[in-house]
Amino acid sequence: MKLPGWGRNGWILVLLAAMGILLFVLGGVLGKENRGTAGSDYAGYLEDRVRELCMSIDGVREADVFLTLCEDPEVKAAVSGGMFGGEKTSSVPAVRGIAVVCTGGDSPTLRETVTRLISAALGIPTNRIRVEGSERK
Repeated sequence: MKLPGWGRNGWILVLLAAMGILLFVLGGVLGKENRGTAGSDYAGYLEDRVRELCMSIDGVREADVFLTLCEDPEVKAAVSGGMFGGEKTSSVPAVRGIAVVCTGGDSPTLRETVTRLISAALGIPTNRIRVEGSERK
């Protein structure tokens, strides 16, 4: 028995709808696998910003930055002031710790300046920040 309107065009429509549903389901599954890279993109962004910030300090010509984020995706970090402007609650991962190796980092005065600047910019305590000197001249 042939249903009215279920000719070739009707079956093409059903096939397209099935393909759309399949793509939707596959996109959801594959999207979950790619969520892990979002944190690394954010960490890379913060590392670049901190590197730029350190290099803007008088006496620092080069800086290498390594930053770790809290692995718990449910943690909501309270980000205040500094680079992010204003106080707000965000769903971005919290900064666990940061290490900076920079020229001039051997100087206690410069080390303290860099530490306090990063603390103020990222809103993390100074005991989670480590600054060391670089052998590069």
